[in-house]
Amino acid sequence: MLNPNDLDREEFGDRGADNFADDSMIGSAHASAAGAMATDPAADRYGAGSSANGGGAGASAGDANVTNMMDDTSTFGFASVTSSVTRETLAGAADTRAPSQATGDVESNHTPDTTSEDSKGNNGASKAGASKKSSRRSGASSSMDKKKKDEGAAAAGGPNKRRRRLMIVGAGVLVVAAVLIAVGVTMLSGRDGGGTAAPTMTMMPTLQPTTGAPTPSPTSAPTTVRETILGDMMREVVPNLAPAAFTAGSVQHKAFGWLVDTDPLQLTPDGTPAMDSRILQRYALATLYFAAGGDSWGNKNNWLNGDECGFNGGPGWYGLGCNDVGEVRAVAFDDNNLVGELPPELSILKAVENLVIKNNPDFGGPIPLEVGSMTELRQLALYNNDHTGEIPLTIYDSLIHLVYLNLQDNGLTGELRPEVGQLASLRKLILFNNELEGPVHALHLANLDELEYLGLSGNKFSGPIAHQIGNIPGLEYLYLDNNRITGTLPSKLGLLSSLKSFNLDNNEVFGNIPTEIGNMVDLEYLSFRGNSLSGAIPTEVGTMQSLVTMNLATNFFNGELPEEIGALDNLKHLYLFQNKIEGAIPDLIGTMANLKVLFLSSNKITGFPAEVSGLSDTLTELYLSDNKISGPIPASVCDLSNLEVLFLDSNFLNGEIPDCVGANLGSLRQLYLFGNQLEGYIPQNLQRLKQLTALGLEDNEFVGDVSQGICELTNNNGVLTELWTDCGGAEPSVSCECCSTCCPGPNC
Repeated sequence: MLNPNDLDREEFGDRGADNFADDSMIGSAHASAAGAMATDPAADRYGAGSSANGGGAGASAGDANVTNMMDDTSTFGFASVTSSVTRETLAGAADTRAPSQATGDVESNHTPDTTSEDSKGNNGASKAGASKKSSRRSGASSSMDKKKKDEGAAAAGGPNKRRRRLMIVGAGVLVVAAVLIAVGVTMLSGRDGGGTAAPTMTMMPTLQPTTGAPTPSPTSAPTTVRETILGDMMREVVPNLAPAAFTAGSVQHKAFGWLVDTDPLQLTPDGTPAMDSRILQRYALATLYFAAGGDSWGNKNNWLNGDECGFNGGPGWYGLGCNDVGEVRAVAFDDNNLVGELPPELSILKAVENLVIKNNPDFGGPIPLEVGSMTELRQLALYNNDHTGEIPLTIYDSLIHLVYLNLQDNGLTGELRPEVGQLASLRKLILFNNELEGPVHALHLANLDELEYLGLSGNKFSGPIAHQIGNIPGLEYLYLDNNRITGTLPSKLGLLSSLKSFNLDNNEVFGNIPTEIGNMVDLEYLSFRGNSLSGAIPTEVGTMQSLVTMNLATNFFNGELPEEIGALDNLKHLYLFQNKIEGAIPDLIGTMANLKVLFLSSNKITGFPAEVSGLSDTLTELYLSDNKISGPIPASVCDLSNLEVLFLDSNFLNGEIPDCVGANLGSLRQLYLFGNQLEGYIPQNLQRLKQLTALGLEDNEFVGDVSQGICELTNNNGVLTELWTDCGGAEPSVSCECCSTCCPGPNC
């Protein structure tokens, strides 16, 4: 459960790097993605199509995993915080904590993050919500400077004026009471004494205007002295927000009505700022409740009942955290079925440091300008909601203590303003999956000396990567994938020596990889998939000893694989499919003790490494489809005893399938050998591959029958669902009673 009292705990430092490097978070994501890709060979069985389509799917799935990592509560979310942190002493927290002790709803790393990776189907509804929002707020707000000036004046003169008003109202009440008593006594004495009856009081006729429509009143006249006093206090202390409270039908009017009639505490202004703040705090929270559909919340425990902070012996309101003097300092809702919009009245809560409302798809609309007046905010997380419009400029101008800003997975538009460079304390900026556009403004981002995490994936950012990006000394995670970025890679990228993860997938970047990339010695994840990069892969990658995943697929790299890649002892996933790489696989790659996935399909590879024994304990997926490999299948392949996926289709292999394939590769799930020149009988001992789900043998020169033992793998007790051979046509070369597809044929 999301615990607002624990949000202050630092949850994003080195931990992000540790988890990102973990195989469960990044490596196997791509491996499993590639495996998932191979499960649909029938989509395109031949040539570049098979491996190309598969490769793309594999990489996409890998990116999706990165996005999931951002939401992994076990890494950075509230589950881990709640389970391990007790409520801290909160008094004076804003003054005593150093910026480095930033709070974090902070979610783990992205990415390869990304992201659904687009799809904002709610934009139409969001825009409608935006119109409704701006209409509601018309007349209720003005410039931030005027608001501060008015509030200052109210704070200075409000209490004395209200004391005088209280005295005047009280005196008036006494006069009215005296008159009523006198009239009553006179009437009673007249009736009892038998004298002349007291004159009957008549009402003065109401004057009606003779022309024009009646002037509408925003609300009915106050019905109690307390209501009058509450209204006066609001007009003086929050003059810009008060009018909405007296507009019939508004959520603010509902909140004011609750404050007057239903609030169990029935607090009344006494002329002191402390009481004013307490009453306004309850009003602001009630406004949030009505604006966000509180009656339908998944958890609304104690809302609008008792003390909001639980200081009177009862429980506090769900989702709130307070300091020792009863000020709300955290508002946090995760997947709580909030419906509606964020009201500007939330800005009344001046002590709030953590505002986290996430995973509420029916909650959104524009982010109010007034959020910028919540100047104690250290963490602002409004993500996976339905917020629309531009990011308010007031956020950049006023929230100088902001450490964590996460607005991902909404429908935000406009540009990332240059003023973002004013957020001097910012460590994490996460804007994934919106409709933001324009340049990245690296020049201004370079002013953020504390910035560790920059997540801009899944938007419409354009233009080149400015060389100033290299001037962010502490940057550890950089995600620019799935945008419209152009130009070449600046050599200044090599200055990002602290970088741990860099994703530039699916942009329009061209040219060579600068040799300075070798300076990124802490980099664990590197992905430039889906661009137009060319030239040889620089040998300097061999110095990047921390690399766990390297993905350069779907570009135009040429030349031979640099042997230096084989020196990357920590590398687990190597994706280079769909390039123009040629020559044999370097022998040193065959000695990489941690490599799990080797994906080289759709290149011009001509041969296997001479020795693969170093891969025998770890390699689980080998993709060499659509290359120029010739000769027999080397028996050394059978040394890869943990292999689960083997793609050798669409090459120039000849000879027979080695018997050791069935004897030694008992973990195989997918075996694709189609589109070669293999011959002879299909080995019966393939029936020993009990985990096999897909076997593609068509478009070869095999003869004979598919054995009954292999066919048994396709029955109810087996898992083999795809079995393709050359059992079709007028004169089939293979006889098969259990094949799912016979070629040639309409499905081949």
